[in-house]
Amino acid sequence: MRWFVVVALAGCRFLPGAAGSDREDAAIDAIDAPIDIVIDTLPGANCYDKWLDDTIRFDTPVAVTAVNSTTYDRDPFLPADELTIYLSTQRGTSDGSSHIYVATRPNLTAAFSTPVEAYEFNSTMSESKLSISADNKVAVVGSNRVGSSGLDVWESIRLNVTDNWPAMNRTNVMMVETTGNDHDPTLSANGQHLYLAPDDVSPQRIRVATRGNNGMFGAPVTLNELYSGTGDADPSPTPDERIIVFASNRTGVGLADVWYATRATATGTFSAPRIVPDVNTGGYEGDPHLSADGCRIYFARSPGTNDWDIYVAAAK
Repeated sequence: MRWFVVVALAGCRFLPGAAGSDREDAAIDAIDAPIDIVIDTLPGANCYDKWLDDTIRFDTPVAVTAVNSTTYDRDPFLPADELTIYLSTQRGTSDGSSHIYVATRPNLTAAFSTPVEAYEFNSTMSESKLSISADNKVAVVGSNRVGSSGLDVWESIRLNVTDNWPAMNRTNVMMVETTGNDHDPTLSANGQHLYLAPDDVSPQRIRVATRGNNGMFGAPVTLNELYSGTGDADPSPTPDERIIVFASNRTGVGLADVWYATRATATGTFSAPRIVPDVNTGGYEGDPHLSADGCRIYFARSPGTNDWDIYVAAAK
């Protein structure tokens, strides 16, 4: 949840696999085809019941020290195994731009490696939130790269997880564009829904778009039950889409807090939002990412400056 600074960077970046392979050409051709991603199973042992009956509690959040820098580190995204973390960061830049970096770890108890730039998702401009489908074949990112009319949603689709990501494009996401900045694009696990928080009207509100049979997303609709009238953003649903965590400026603990809502089915109406216990402070919390099993929440925290850092808290 933020104003996006439009900046330009000098020079250019080489994108791995940016041209030439047959696999990549096939993946680009597949962009026009319907997307059918199937999630075979939800996590076995999980914390969903604690969310659904409003008994969820967390241990004290700890900083993910290995991935944090002395500047802005936000928008964590992790696949289901939580062995890879993507984040939006201003490290390595001097013009206020941000890019996607990535770090890995061998297991859940190990520290992450030092983040490196994820060139395949970046441009010469600026990138914010990255999100990837559960099968690791569809990615979306917020970017003001050339071809954007502000901060827009860009997408890449590949046929196999061993393929390089094709160049980001807007073929399937044109209907998602608003007259403002389209913040926080987040894919559902099956790639069929796209959650986001545009600022075309004030205050921000959370919307969701549905992918059609032609592979293209339709116009997003507001999730009115999450709307506070004070600014809501950063949606992160569980794989079954019955639980969603998000950031909001509504009255809570601090200047901005992490909230959640639940529903009986993936297409039902969400409950009245509740504040996520044990993770908020008097400063700013935002950019939540809920682990696939619902047992860990990753988020960004700032005391009121631009020095945002990534934190994680485990459910009790």
